[in-house]
Amino acid sequence: MGALSMIGRRYRRANLVLIPSLLLTLAVINPASWSDWVLFPTSCGAVTGLPCIFCGMTRGLHYLLQGDVGRAVYYNWLCIPFLLGTCLLLICNGLELAFGVNLIAKLPRPRSTPAAWASYATVLVVLWVFQVYLAVSQHKTELLNPRGPLYSLVVGNKY
Repeated sequence: MGALSMIGRRYRRANLVLIPSLLLTLAVINPASWSDWVLFPTSCGAVTGLPCIFCGMTRGLHYLLQGDVGRAVYYNWLCIPFLLGTCLLLICNGLELAFGVNLIAKLPRPRSTPAAWASYATVLVVLWVFQVYLAVSQHKTELLNPRGPLYSLVVGNKY
């Protein structure tokens, strides 16, 4: 549990190169231009009619990395904790490489019980409901699909 293995060192070095590279690419290239060359340009929100928890996350991260916090929050407010978690991961990987110790392994692990899994599922459902509420109440048409099967159940014919 203490020292990093050779594979662990490679993994952390790869993270320290790949994650900033991906973030830089995301900051420079607007995700709206990706639809021409992405295999599946349709999101789950476009399929079901309602946005998933992560719908708008790529665009939100793009605008957050550009410094436009308002637009980032508009697309998906979860991009802020996601970016903070990514930065923490990078710092942790750097410290682990510098000291040769697996810091994550020293953290206490949550127990895997049915009650814990039920609470995780509840949190995901609440986040999803909140994301749907924000999309419908703020008329985020880019995250909604009126032809999707769940759209008419939640929104009806209001819009």
